[in-house]
Amino acid sequence: MDANSTEFIAEAQEVIETFSRNLLELESQSRSGSTDPDILNAAFRAVHSLKGLAGLFGATGIGGLSHALEETLDALRLGKIDLSKEVLDVLFEGVELFGRLLDPNEHETAESALLPAFLKKLEELNRIEKPGGGDPEVDPLKAIPEAIRMQLSEYEEHRLRENLRSGRNLYRIHAAFDILSIDVGIEALKEKLKAHGEVITYLPSVDGFSDDSIELDILFGSSADYDQVSVLLADEEKVSVHKLQPGTSAGAGAGGVESTSVSAPAPEPVYTPDDAVVPAVTDGEDMLPPPEPPTDKPEPAGGGGGGGGDVSLRSLSQTVRVDLRRLDLLMNLVGELGVVQANLQSVFSELRQLGGTADVSRELQIQIRDMERKLALLQQGILDVRMVPIEQVFDKLARVVRKLSRQLNKEIRLNISGRETVLDKLIVEELSDPLMHMIRNCMDHGIEPPDERVASGKPRDGRIDLRAFQKGNRVVIEVEDDGGGIDWRRIRDVGIKRGVITEDDAAGMSPQEIINLIFAPGFSTRQQASEVSGRGVGMDVVRTNIAKLSGMIEVSTEVGRGTRFTITLPVTLAIIQALVIQSSGHTFCIPLNSVLESIMVETHEILTVEGHEVITLRERTLPLVPLARLFDLPMPKRTRELQRVYVVVVGLAQHRVGLVVDELLGQQDVVIKPLGSALRNVPGIAGATELGANRTVLLLDVGRLVDEGVHQAEAASFAN
Repeated sequence: MDANSTEFIAEAQEVIETFSRNLLELESQSRSGSTDPDILNAAFRAVHSLKGLAGLFGATGIGGLSHALEETLDALRLGKIDLSKEVLDVLFEGVELFGRLLDPNEHETAESALLPAFLKKLEELNRIEKPGGGDPEVDPLKAIPEAIRMQLSEYEEHRLRENLRSGRNLYRIHAAFDILSIDVGIEALKEKLKAHGEVITYLPSVDGFSDDSIELDILFGSSADYDQVSVLLADEEKVSVHKLQPGTSAGAGAGGVESTSVSAPAPEPVYTPDDAVVPAVTDGEDMLPPPEPPTDKPEPAGGGGGGGGDVSLRSLSQTVRVDLRRLDLLMNLVGELGVVQANLQSVFSELRQLGGTADVSRELQIQIRDMERKLALLQQGILDVRMVPIEQVFDKLARVVRKLSRQLNKEIRLNISGRETVLDKLIVEELSDPLMHMIRNCMDHGIEPPDERVASGKPRDGRIDLRAFQKGNRVVIEVEDDGGGIDWRRIRDVGIKRGVITEDDAAGMSPQEIINLIFAPGFSTRQQASEVSGRGVGMDVVRTNIAKLSGMIEVSTEVGRGTRFTITLPVTLAIIQALVIQSSGHTFCIPLNSVLESIMVETHEILTVEGHEVITLRERTLPLVPLARLFDLPMPKRTRELQRVYVVVVGLAQHRVGLVVDELLGQQDVVIKPLGSALRNVPGIAGATELGANRTVLLLDVGRLVDEGVHQAEAASFAN
């Protein structure tokens, strides 16, 4: 794939994700019976931008699809088509087709077979007339003078008509803006007005231009009365509020207003002129004079016609896309700098022992400290570049929920929080599959059919909560449903029937251990596999992938109330602070963000329960995991005779485990290197790193070690 293709795919994917988020928001709003026209405009602009982008790069298939969707979205904007569930289904189908057209492996099939069928479906959709609409005899826009209507675009006419039909008041907001800061001024005023109604259009005043300012008339529809709008804008300078009401004859006086319903046919009304506009909030109602057509009218918010292939070359977002391979190269350089810094520290120590001059030692120490500061800044800068919001995954999952809920004939709502939480780009990409499997599991196994939910006193529609939040140096992601929960007895019976465990094994397992069988390879409670689940590989993939990310997953459940999966992950797998330890003559590193404390324990304080070593720490039982025994390392005689041992207390989520080691060698920033094929599957090892003096050591996988210790503790407590 050449550079141009890579650039196009990156840019197009961002626009498509924006379009998808707009559709999800529109669907959420449509359930409440009203939709924000700005969101619909944003969806229209996204597709319009994608059409221009496709034309720029010669992507004819995506360009044709964008143009067809643009026609449909424009019809929705103009009220020619209702935003029904069926229309949204077709639009979401378009999002999926965009993805297939971008995929090099599916592009040919999608363009030759799927695209023509979808374009035909859109064409049929666009021919459907909105029921009960379009009767000119009851058009409320007839109450607006021709002098005003001639300046409005078709979209603006539609929005004005919708405001009048809904019984909203119509206002003219006259505002003057400094020519040097007009963009900032207009945006600030627009945001204030949008909170209380709809900004329909901007009409430049004919005589409202000077060397240092520009005056605009803003048509604003709102259910608020005149006094409320006046108070809203009371602190705005050079702004006046005028309520628009149609008069009944051309002879109406400037101060006289005759009430006339704007939703019923009436003789052609006129707007009588108001007095001279003053740069302050006025305290009366007046009529808008018919302005002359402006020569340079600005594009309305969310406007833009359906034609034209021009496109702005400015990026849609203020972000820079960086190839991860380049970041990995920088990361390796940072690692080498770390080694140099460690070697310098070693040289400094040797120089001091050899009695080097005080001046040389002092200067060397100053240089080392300076290098440490700059290295820390470089590390943090690279980490910040790698960080991306987790919403990239969450938004895709929203589409999965929408599609599967229809496939399963279940009504399911997905509530998302913490989408702004940031993680390393690598971790975010690897999270897609595990989260999708958990969502599918909640929908298929957890949430009951609608009738069954109603019979048990639950709402007809199920709920899945997807949450992300930062907790210390780690990120926690929770997937929770309000379904039927997991019955550990049923899991036990299925496990025995499928040969995952024996009856003797089951007798010695705690309920939590039995529930964790859902992560075992080949385990499924389904008698027959479906398109959604039942093959026994989904949750196994979840646990395996989370372990590769040095994370941990746990499940809590209550029968009849629901299930919650909790994933705990490091923020990044790139540069970490590590505690360097030694066991049986071998050096290891432990991620410092997983270390809670380090203690020294008398050997007589160590107890053995069911063959597992534990200690009591602050009235809690702490399982011990001797590293030498875990990795089958020979234990020297001197170690066996020690009266005291070091215990490094590590933890993930609420679980705690003590790692028994021989020595604590200090802390150091390390860069994690991937393992070769020979060590890749060794339990308890997450990677390798390089310390000073060209020493390569292994980095411990705290997630697996904690998991091992927790199982031991549960077995011991269950036996008691």
